[in-house]
Amino acid sequence: MVTNPPASRSSRGLIRQAAFLLAVLLAPGWALASAARVDFAAGEVVAVQADGGRRTLARGAEVAAGETVDTGAGRAQLRFSDGALVSLQPGTQFRIDAYEFRGAADGSEKGFFRLIKGAMRTLTGLIGKTHRKAYRLDTAVATIGIRGTEFAVVHDQGVTVTVSEGAVEICNDAGCQQVEAGQSAHAPDARTRPQLAGSGASSPFLAPPQIAPPGFSSGDERPDIKPPAAPPPLVPDPSPPSSPTGGNYGG
Repeated sequence: MVTNPPASRSSRGLIRQAAFLLAVLLAPGWALASAARVDFAAGEVVAVQADGGRRTLARGAEVAAGETVDTGAGRAQLRFSDGALVSLQPGTQFRIDAYEFRGAADGSEKGFFRLIKGAMRTLTGLIGKTHRKAYRLDTAVATIGIRGTEFAVVHDQGVTVTVSEGAVEICNDAGCQQVEAGQSAHAPDARTRPQLAGSGASSPFLAPPQIAPPGFSSGDERPDIKPPAAPPPLVPDPSPPSSPTGGNYGG
């Protein structure tokens, strides 16, 4: 009777283990680096991967860390696993630079994002509420940090941030500006310190966001809204966020 050498059996065992792990990772519903799920998408909304690959996003699609959501002429709303909501206007490119959430704010969580261009509104989740440095929204002009809040940002001829709840801090090479609920601040470029906007400003982002009718899709599909019009309202899920592990949905 011929038997395999111990080393050979060990190698085959490692191969079987690796094959099993690969099968688990590729099983339906498993997303190793999933950060957010699409709640709503209208128009040709796509996810652009780091290697330039593109895939169309529809309701229920998942978006991973490292991907950029490009709304084109459409618009979208993303729901992150920590409960955060991000509403993206037409002509917007929004990248998830890094994301991790293990179901609770335990110090390991992080959410680093970049608004490349366009307009967005966000209702932040658990990330950043305990550790402010765990959350950051970067632009080419300024960086925005939060303390648990709802705010809108437009990145076009500078950056303007408008806060409806909570507070943010907008910083660039020239300094920082605290922005409280009901206030707006504008930074025209990276070398000019952000300043609170005056009450006579004409841009819709230089005043607190107007109260919109309930329901994301009803407000989102108004044909008269053109960029950079204010983003549609965010509608939080009445149920608490799920508790995925390692920043993944897992189902």
